[in-house]
Amino acid sequence: MEPYEIIHKAREQGRSNLTEAEAKILLSFYGVPVVRESIVADENDALEQAGTIGFPLVLKGMGTNLAHKTERELVKVNLRSDEEVRQAYRQVRESAGADWEKCLIQPMVEGKREFVAGLFRDVQFGPVVMFGLGGIFTEAIADVVFRIAPVTKRQATGMMEELSSRKLLTDFRGEAAADREQFIRTLMGLSQLGMEHPEIAEVDINPLIVMRDGRVTAVDALVVINEDDSAVTDGAPSETEAEAKERVGTINAALDVMTHPKSIAVIGAKRSQGKLNLSIFDCIANFGFSGNLYPINPNVTEISGYRAYPDLRSLPERVDLVIISVPAPLVPQALRECVATENKNIHIFSAGFRETAEEVGVGLHKEIETIAQEGRLHVIGPNCMGLYVPASNIVTWPGASEESGPMAFVSQSGGHAQDFTKHAHNSFGINVSKVISYGNALTLDGTDFLEYLAQDDDTRIVGMYLEGIKDGRKLLRLITAINRTKPVIVLKAGLTDSGARAAASHTGSLAGSDKIWNAFFRQSGAVRVDSLEEMAEVAQALLHCGECSGRRLAVIGSGGGISVAAADECSKVGLYLPDLSPELVTKLRRFIPPAGNMIRNPIDHHSMFSDLDILGHTIELVSEESHADMFVISLHLDWLHEFSGHDESDLKRIAGYIATKARTYCKGKPLVVSWRQYADNPETHQWSAILGQALLQGGVPCYRGLSRGLIALSKLAEYHESLRANK
Repeated sequence: MEPYEIIHKAREQGRSNLTEAEAKILLSFYGVPVVRESIVADENDALEQAGTIGFPLVLKGMGTNLAHKTERELVKVNLRSDEEVRQAYRQVRESAGADWEKCLIQPMVEGKREFVAGLFRDVQFGPVVMFGLGGIFTEAIADVVFRIAPVTKRQATGMMEELSSRKLLTDFRGEAAADREQFIRTLMGLSQLGMEHPEIAEVDINPLIVMRDGRVTAVDALVVINEDDSAVTDGAPSETEAEAKERVGTINAALDVMTHPKSIAVIGAKRSQGKLNLSIFDCIANFGFSGNLYPINPNVTEISGYRAYPDLRSLPERVDLVIISVPAPLVPQALRECVATENKNIHIFSAGFRETAEEVGVGLHKEIETIAQEGRLHVIGPNCMGLYVPASNIVTWPGASEESGPMAFVSQSGGHAQDFTKHAHNSFGINVSKVISYGNALTLDGTDFLEYLAQDDDTRIVGMYLEGIKDGRKLLRLITAINRTKPVIVLKAGLTDSGARAAASHTGSLAGSDKIWNAFFRQSGAVRVDSLEEMAEVAQALLHCGECSGRRLAVIGSGGGISVAAADECSKVGLYLPDLSPELVTKLRRFIPPAGNMIRNPIDHHSMFSDLDILGHTIELVSEESHADMFVISLHLDWLHEFSGHDESDLKRIAGYIATKARTYCKGKPLVVSWRQYADNPETHQWSAILGQALLQGGVPCYRGLSRGLIALSKLAEYHESLRANK
């Protein structure tokens, strides 16, 4: 039978799974190396097939209700005679009782190594392929990895390399290395099965035994099917290529108007209650918005010097952006007014919807969702801060920078939108092109904003704070494409059990498991970070460091202990400190005296910061000898100030040299600076700000502490490795 016929037959019979024999026939169509076996209906047939196959044998019970046979003692192994086959057959039939239909008889496949492969459907990503250590260790050790379908040959190979137990795939205790091509075909076959047959809910192949000669054989398989058509679709409704192009074009056009509005109306505008409690209306007005700004409030005639209007109908024009800031129960009526007046572009600031997980809020969410969809509204929100676009002079919170920059930030959290932009600007001089805080994602989701930013000329790099996503497959596809030209940095929340509960209460989002998201990051090439601070630190490196060709690092600095510290920190983040060649050490020793200095890697020579030509010559030699793919200059500010007597002007001179000549000596290789200080000296404390400012002006990333700089460089290397792998 063909795959469709096998599945269709089971569904017609109302079954939730295939029999083991059916499962293996199906899997064999997709390249899975299944064991040769026969179905037997009586004792004599079992004995006849035993003679044909040869001993030793395995005999199993088979039936539509016998998915878990081992627990019911329905698997008899290592049968070596007709009598043993006869006894096994009788015992299995008796143990299966009314669930017995037939038996399977197969050769005894022996091997010391067992693996597991499988397929399941994730609520956000659809079909996901699994591979790991099998047999009795599958659940106990949980050494498993995942990839979101479709899985390429390179990705299937990567799954094997990712296992902690990958050594079992090589020559092992007198047995040959596993046939990796068989594993690759299995994983790619499962991926294809999942893509072609959404009726398949789950596949479990355990164990996949590696035999002495390295051949791989699946001796057991479970295939679970969806019992009705309501559960067989993945992700968003399907659409044609033309429909998708039209939809994206419409949304991009709307977002372009919303981020560059010439007119804004604020429904629910009110007077601010002092500087510490500015209203959204005043935030926009105070930020210098030069277009037409309309406060909508039927109870007043003027707000902050602007004429107030009772409703949208009374406005002299249709506006580019409507901001709704009224209590949640009033939002449905406000949206109906938007539909009636053909104001299509909406930001709902109001909260109190699905994120409350309460009946009233969930009901209101469904109501406004229906209004928005029927009215074809483009809605950012609800429960969000909306837009911050410096070039358009719009922002909904106080204290934002008026400077535009190359980084966009898309966030489900309004608080994170504010915190990140302030931290990135104040600490690293990173300004934003656009920030979109979108909360509960009523009609516009994170993927819509990514599609817009992909073609935004003002954006060179994208950051995302993500709790959940409506269409994970679309997210994977988009970030994989965007990441080739614009790095995408993602902070994913809600990966632990407690985190997932928090995410659900915050935006009503579905949170995926950590291992599936690990697969997402590996496949998409998105840069994963664990905090907003790390996002800003990594953004520095991606914006200023250029291409990174490898993970070899040279550390040049001052102060005792940097050697051990650097080696330990590099090991943690996957960087490598190569030894310097004897020839290079000889060259460096010509101008670096042995007393108090160390020429290894790191190179520790404090005086080079007094004679900067020595610093430059050192970098030049190391770079020419190809001992490093990237550089860190480590500065001990206490030593520079208190032990060497440098003053502020010296510090600026050092920073200026690093940002100019030192960078040229690196020959295009990434260069960052890390600094540290321990002494409680007020004057020295000011140096870090002076150093950071001077280096930022020259485009050199600067980090407090070696570890932060190394993490950023590791993420930079990871990003460029992904680019090369996906060419």
